[in-house]
Amino acid sequence: MWMPRLAARILLDPAAFAQAVLGVALRSYQVAPARAIARSVVRRQGLRFAVLMARQAGKNELSACLEAYLLNLFARRGGTLVKAAPTFQPQLLISQERLAARLDNPWNRGHWHLEHGHVIRLGEARAAFFSAQPDANVVGATADILLECDEAQDVLLDRWDKAFAPMAAAENATVVFYGTPWTRHTLLGRVLRELAAEEARDGIQRVFRADWQAVAAVHPPYGQHVARELARLGPDHPLFRTQYALEEVDDAAGMFPPARQARMQGDHPRQEAPEPGRRYAFLLDPAGVDWPDQPPHLARDLTALTVVEVGEERLPLYRVVLRRGWRGRP
Repeated sequence: MWMPRLAARILLDPAAFAQAVLGVALRSYQVAPARAIARSVVRRQGLRFAVLMARQAGKNELSACLEAYLLNLFARRGGTLVKAAPTFQPQLLISQERLAARLDNPWNRGHWHLEHGHVIRLGEARAAFFSAQPDANVVGATADILLECDEAQDVLLDRWDKAFAPMAAAENATVVFYGTPWTRHTLLGRVLRELAAEEARDGIQRVFRADWQAVAAVHPPYGQHVARELARLGPDHPLFRTQYALEEVDDAAGMFPPARQARMQGDHPRQEAPEPGRRYAFLLDPAGVDWPDQPPHLARDLTALTVVEVGEERLPLYRVVLRRGWRGRP
């Protein structure tokens, strides 16, 4: 009799289930969202969540453990959880394989099955995996346990709104968006703003972030790796800002974002004549010409001459030391 009671106790908490059944010790920054999502599912709250984790910090592991937990929890009662991603291969295929690996445990080994190439079944509970590509067929699918969106920053807003969001409507299913920020104009960017407003209204945490520093605090080897990436890329690199610092990069749009403008400025003096031993290059941008049968165009652009000193550093460095501009002949 103690075994059913022990199993029931384990199924009360996704972190305890992951540890006891799956052999996975979730880290603190994984436990908090896992418990919040599971609570919303069990209580039929129908909340939406966003889970942002730095690159290789365990986002997919969290998702697989949560899926395995819910399949066990609903194995008798039945139901379907749906997971969407920008592509089926490789993204959803990897998710399937990860969930299958987690179900290879003493409780579930030999009891789960792959159906139709995109559905994993355990008892009466199913996990269905659907591509969010515009030409993928997802008509008729219903998520009555959980609806997940992986790499939400890469899923088209219209595609999500029309094909996937309605899947959660019938049973008011909980919805989770996983990803890393890019810009405010992505699906994830929109969701983050909506959830921030909902958090302000009722105080329920819906957005969970674990940037590289939060991960390094509980797993120092990760911090050592990211420190090397930081030294290689620099803190303003879009890849570092989005994948590790979890920052949006709207201000990095365009050819001359603020960070690039800052790197274009120098404190070197203007030079009217060359200095011995230095190398210089001349850049000439000619103005347009007047056609013979047309009157002179007085508002035309200028011919521009730029003189740069070529730095001796390992990477190219050009210091603008003189500029001249004129119309007509110099």
